[in-house]
Amino acid sequence: MVQINDISEMMGELNKESSIQALGSKTGVDASILPKLAVVAIPLILRALSKNAESKAGKDSLSDALEKHKGQTKDVSSIEDVFKKVDTDDGDKILDHAFGDKDKVVDQIAAQTGISKSEVAKVLASMAPMILGMLADKKDADGLDADGVAKQTDIFSKQAEETATSNFDITDLFPKQSGTTTPSATGGLGGILGSILGNLF
Repeated sequence: MVQINDISEMMGELNKESSIQALGSKTGVDASILPKLAVVAIPLILRALSKNAESKAGKDSLSDALEKHKGQTKDVSSIEDVFKKVDTDDGDKILDHAFGDKDKVVDQIAAQTGISKSEVAKVLASMAPMILGMLADKKDADGLDADGVAKQTDIFSKQAEETATSNFDITDLFPKQSGTTTPSATGGLGGILGSILGNLF
């Protein structure tokens, strides 16, 4: 059995061929770009969840949502199994709540990467339930209340950005940024996430 309770470990699993194949089968996205797109999706979703949880209503809403996702990352033997079982309809609902305007986020990622909107949407919808499942199991294991959930989400968000920046070269994923600027020149991954989410909050 696998315990998906460590962000860095989970993101590292995305580089494994078996994980890429499983997510590729789910989304139809080319294996050459899939790991990097998935790695960007994790901190993006976590940052949105963390931002929403800054208010009391947001904290309570996230904490309540996690109750519906407990156990989703426990009874699996591998990350691949999570992808095979993931409910993308549930993922779409999570994204609608997290982003407010999911289509705008998808449009911006597609515009900056050149990846089709449908492929971006499928990857985000596949990653979202796994992220909530991981948070739900962390909440359950540590007995976190709504405030604790908000703090843990913020911790995971920062860890995800650090891991993505340190271990993955995502500059070639964003070739369509204006001019000659690169993600590293405009604040790195944090700058990219901010530019994507900035108009939503």
